Amino acid sequence: MAADLSITSPSIGAYSGPRSLPLRRDGKDASGAKESKSGSADSVTLSDAAQQQVQKLKQADTSVRQHEAAHQAAGGSHAGGASFTFTRGPDGKNYATAGEVPIDVSPEAEPAATVAKMEQVKAAALAPADPSPQDMRVAAQADAAKLQAQSEQRRQGGDTAAGRAVAAYGAAQSLGKAGPGRGLTV
Repeated sequence: MAADLSITSPSIGAYSGPRSLPLRRDGKDASGAKESKSGSADSVTLSDAAQQQVQKLKQADTSVRQHEAAHQAAGGSHAGGASFTFTRGPDGKNYATAGEVPIDVSPEAEPAATVAKMEQVKAAALAPADPSPQDMRVAAQADAAKLQAQSEQRRQGGDTAAGRAVAAYGAAQSLGKAGPGRGLTV
């Protein structure tokens, strides 16, 4: 039975303003931005406050996307695709303000494989520079599952040097699937 947990990032730079700003009859929107002579939505001049909001949203978007990309790169084949929550800025564009990456934390058939997988899951959870509380919970869950698998290995008499070497090799192979240049650094 596969269990998917989501490694999530907190809502960074939460935007609490209006989702969109309709133009008023005088050519201004609710933020005080004026519509340009061409009248197109792409050429709206934003007020200083609206420009600051857009800048914060751009920074949040970059941070959220980097956070989730770190999870995906370290999670390899155990991580799914990132999904994002978007906020519409005063410029009419959508910016990612939260995101999550599902990760498979189900045990493998063999304890050694579970140990290797949980090491990779923990690495994926802690990959971003700023792990969220949810990231920390997933890392703790991976540690618990790893300890359980190691206990099972000992019960089976599989906690030998050869067993540890197989687990390490499996972990290295899984990390290699993340793509070139995407290995973990210490």
